[in-house]
Amino acid sequence: MAVLYFLVALVATLLGSLAGLGGGVIIKPILDLLGDFDLATISILSSVTVLSMAVVSMFKFKNSGL
Repeated sequence: MAVLYFLVALVATLLGSLAGLGGGVIIKPILDLLGDFDLATISILSSVTVLSMAVVSMFKFKNSGL
């Protein structure tokens, strides 16, 4: 199941970055559909995933030289 959750987060961040959406818009409904976590846990997981995506984007921008 951990691999499935990782894939959900990965696909959500990829689609979120391509479409300009936050990854949480995709992660929360999918994890809620799977039904393994309660709403508070899903919110925390979504927030941590989006925060890590933002940190990676900031480091990439900083290292790009612009």
